[in-house]
Amino acid sequence: MTWHQLTREWLLLRRQRVVWLGAPLVLLAGLLAIGNGHRVIERQREVLAEAEARQAAEHQAILRPQASAVAGDQLYYLAFHTVRTPSPWAPLALGQRDVHAFNLKVRIHALQGQLYDADLDNPLLTSFGTFDLAFVLVVIAPLFLIALAWNLRSGDEEQGTLPLLRLQAPSVVRLYAIRLVLRTGVVWATVLLLFGVSLPWLGLPVDQTLGRMVGVATLYLLGWSALAGLVATLRRPSEVNLLLLLGAWIVGTALGPAFVNVAAGRRYPLPEALELTVAQRQGYHGAWDEPLADVMEAFYRRYPEWRTAVVPTDRYSNGWYYAMQQRGDDQARAVAQRYREVMEAREVWSQSRLWWFPPAAVHARLNALARTDQAAYLRYLDSVAAYHEALKRHFFPVIFSEQRVSDVDWALAPRHAHRD
Repeated sequence: MTWHQLTREWLLLRRQRVVWLGAPLVLLAGLLAIGNGHRVIERQREVLAEAEARQAAEHQAILRPQASAVAGDQLYYLAFHTVRTPSPWAPLALGQRDVHAFNLKVRIHALQGQLYDADLDNPLLTSFGTFDLAFVLVVIAPLFLIALAWNLRSGDEEQGTLPLLRLQAPSVVRLYAIRLVLRTGVVWATVLLLFGVSLPWLGLPVDQTLGRMVGVATLYLLGWSALAGLVATLRRPSEVNLLLLLGAWIVGTALGPAFVNVAAGRRYPLPEALELTVAQRQGYHGAWDEPLADVMEAFYRRYPEWRTAVVPTDRYSNGWYYAMQQRGDDQARAVAQRYREVMEAREVWSQSRLWWFPPAAVHARLNALARTDQAAYLRYLDSVAAYHEALKRHFFPVIFSEQRVSDVDWALAPRHAHRD
């Protein structure tokens, strides 16, 4: 009897106009979203693929006319490119890759002002503005399910067909459960088809990340299905059911994330990045007025292996200049540490509250799986800091020995590589 009911309900569902309108619309939105994500990431990959050639051309334009100049002088102008290679899954969940830097260029000056040249916010609200497959899953797919299930039981009551169903079906509860499963299955199959299309389109691997993303999508749709079933049991009019489901959708996708965003900002106010830059510059500029011995002593405490290096006391030297740059970083270290701690504390606090609003939590989880979230960006900044340190240690011998540009093998400079 259950199989017969399942077949009959499926035939009835196929005749509903909302299925033939909703499924193509969700598929079209999903295809456009995948295409948009692909476009954004491909453009970034093109930029990253050209980074090394652009850096070489820039360095050549600076160094070639100055072959006999002091190399330390020319280092002031050299920018070294860093690359944040996207994960294969980034096109499906762009996260913050379209708003954060992926190709920072650093010089061997003081670092902190180069890392945090723009404030980092906790973009819970703006995360829903990126049109990708994660957006379609989190925001659009529930609307399709609501359109299919908002009058699951109330429709029969209002049309007067419920008594007839009770006569024909041994269990009305089982009948409505079958209806709900079929409707959820239609939405799930639509989302699954989009994942399937994205595999050959984007050349994605069939790995654990795919399984986890599909699992998250499945659990998310089951959650909406359970909510629709719960609303149906209230036995309210169809209009009330629709308002309840749409109210849950609005709170989960817009109001809830906005509330968490505001609350996180009030609880953990983030210092302005300008404060960090000012602290760094004060440390650097203040060193101009300090005795050279004091500036160098601070530098030697950080790099004791250079204590025996000869630094002229009667004229300007690049060793002294870059020691002052290091003084700026040392001056800004406490502010930078506080800046980072506030960012991380805000992120942890926000993520723990996101579970009050499942759509936002699911979106954050998809971004984490695609490694396009804020945590991934901070890991990239850490790799840039490590690269900056490697550059300094590589060029300190050039600086302190006052080599000429023509005497330096610039091709041996470290290269940066980081993959989400």
